[in-house]
Amino acid sequence: MLKTVILWPAIAQFALIAICYLWLGITRRRALGSRAVPSTDFAPGAAEPEASATARRHLANQFELPILFFIVVGFLFGINGTSILEVVVAWLFVASRVVHTIASLRGPLVLRHVSFLVGFLLVCFLWLDLAVRIL
Repeated sequence: MLKTVILWPAIAQFALIAICYLWLGITRRRALGSRAVPSTDFAPGAAEPEASATARRHLANQFELPILFFIVVGFLFGINGTSILEVVVAWLFVASRVVHTIASLRGPLVLRHVSFLVGFLLVCFLWLDLAVRIL
């Protein structure tokens, strides 16, 4: 049973990424509705309202550290290396990314930095745990 439980935090992380895509769409629709941009062209580097640019940068960030999380979860799943410890750490990582998302889009900068650091350390722990399991 624990082998597949490790996949739920990965599914939750995907859901967070999907929400970030939705938020980007909402901010861009608002920009178009308010005529803050001249067309539907949101090319990188082009003039874009700050809310939309922030959402775009944050979405891009979801394909940095979380990718390392998805990979290590896949490896742990593949070697049947899942205990309650890995599941708890994986959920803590997802929680850190939720806090990071909120802080990136609405919160104070220090909260964003702390939540990123926590998430980074949790992913490092999962990778170290994987290394120990395959020794």
